[in-house]
Amino acid sequence: MKVVVVYYSKTGNTKSIAKIIAKKSNAKLLPINLLEKKGRGTVEERMKEAELFQLALNISENVDLVIIGTSTSFKQAQSKIRRFTKSVKANKASLFCTFTKDVGTTLTELEKILSENNITVIGTQEFGGLKTGQFKELKEEERNKYIEKAEKFAAHCLEKIKST
Repeated sequence: MKVVVVYYSKTGNTKSIAKIIAKKSNAKLLPINLLEKKGRGTVEERMKEAELFQLALNISENVDLVIIGTSTSFKQAQSKIRRFTKSVKANKASLFCTFTKDVGTTLTELEKILSENNITVIGTQEFGGLKTGQFKELKEEERNKYIEKAEKFAAHCLEKIKST
């Protein structure tokens, strides 16, 4: 079974969760943004992000499941993830997001886009209560709760793929 995790991470929290999900599901991990850049970035950074975006689209066409992750910005998915979701060619997808206080319409918006493109969404998961870049600094007990939740989500997605 081929699985890919495509994500956009602004502060590192979504990247951390995406890594856990990818490891548990034996998936390829593909960022579509450069975490280190500030603002719009340099021309080179923007070109690199365009390459990452296209690579993610190309790889997504040849997998059994695309797991899409995003940080939440003003209660919505990041614009690059919305654009990716509108362009992706896959049969099945799962969605997850990270946020501080309010998830807003993040996952329902992405789920609607995928459904309109005849892509079956087999699972969604929210990872809330994470402040900017906080995941790495969490105490072990708290971090383990997020790890367990991410691993359960990955296992759920794999089970759904196997059963369909």
